[in-house]
Amino acid sequence: MSEESVEIPAGPEQVWAAITTDSGAWSFQVDVEEDTVHVRREPFAPDATATLTGWEPPGRFAYEDPTFATEYLITARDNGSCVLRVVNSLRVDGEGWDDIAEQAAKGWRMTLEVLRVYATHFAGMPSARIDLMTPVNAPETARAQVGRQMFAELGIEGSACDGPLITGVVEHQGPYFALLRTTEAMFAISAFPMDAVTLSINVTGRVYGPDAEAVAARERPRWQDWLGELVDRIGKD
Repeated sequence: MSEESVEIPAGPEQVWAAITTDSGAWSFQVDVEEDTVHVRREPFAPDATATLTGWEPPGRFAYEDPTFATEYLITARDNGSCVLRVVNSLRVDGEGWDDIAEQAAKGWRMTLEVLRVYATHFAGMPSARIDLMTPVNAPETARAQVGRQMFAELGIEGSACDGPLITGVVEHQGPYFALLRTTEAMFAISAFPMDAVTLSINVTGRVYGPDAEAVAARERPRWQDWLGELVDRIGKD
């Protein structure tokens, strides 16, 4: 079992809406139909279907599939913020599953940072997606090295990013993950095996505002070209 948490400067109702109704505005779209939960994960993984096991607005949302049981727990704070905890429990055992559970925990740490930025700056705004993934010809153990090259080419230096694709604030940076924000968008970029096996460079981008769809349509090819060129260079090193 793993547990990750984040404090968010918003109330429980707003965070509940973000993870149930507006999930596609910052991450995978989650659709709840009676006792079934549909998680739209393309292009990063096949879509998944789970069984709803908890629906207690605005404090608890839970579901389980054959592999994982996932539980969101929202607790209000006196200062008007709240803490979101995600408990992720592996429902199978055997060789290789511990590694998958570890990768899932790391994925949740990144995901909660994205939610924090969304709830703080963009909650409720019209949005459009730029979701891209490209495999890298490098072992999973090379992801920190790939991350350094990725950050350098994005123009990340300290708390700022000033590169050919984006100029903005670095909200979070780890060895192989960066979360970048502008006044109208945020981009989570990682060197991470989304399938727990193959290293890939992943872009989860959201553009916000009344012209979000038009901006995303313009920017998506630029990000795709950058990804292809970066992966080519990594493969030749």
